Amino acid sequence: MNLIRNLIGLIITAALLPLFLLAFRYVTEISFDYDQINDEIAISQLREQMLICYDLKFSRNMLSFRYKNDDFRLSEVNNMLLLQPGTQIYLNHVDSLYFEKRNGCIYVVYEKNRKEYRQVIVSEKGIYIDAFSFCDVSDRDADQYEE
Repeated sequence: MNLIRNLIGLIITAALLPLFLLAFRYVTEISFDYDQINDEIAISQLREQMLICYDLKFSRNMLSFRYKNDDFRLSEVNNMLLLQPGTQIYLNHVDSLYFEKRNGCIYVVYEKNRKEYRQVIVSEKGIYIDAFSFCDVSDRDADQYEE
């Protein structure tokens, strides 16, 4: 009885082997664009940083803002989207890149390998530090209130 089960299992395995080989060959020929995944991750990291930036100034070629009390600018340099000062690369090997306003958001529009991508990176309004300058906190000492 065991011999019959083993023979049937072997026949089924031998019959399915060509199907498995065809499936394996088909799957290996599927191209996968890792650059597109890397771009999505980089844009996601840029969005996270832009959430807490303030004093946003927008133009078609450059986005400038303050982040942690320093002035930064985001622009295309040598076919890369760079955050300066310093050199933090967000997008690599782009053919063209510009910023645009649409529906209250600022988008980065870039072309790569003859495909155009449009990603939202920040709200157009952003945070302006002037909005926080009129605080109700007085300069009186805290010791006054302890009496």
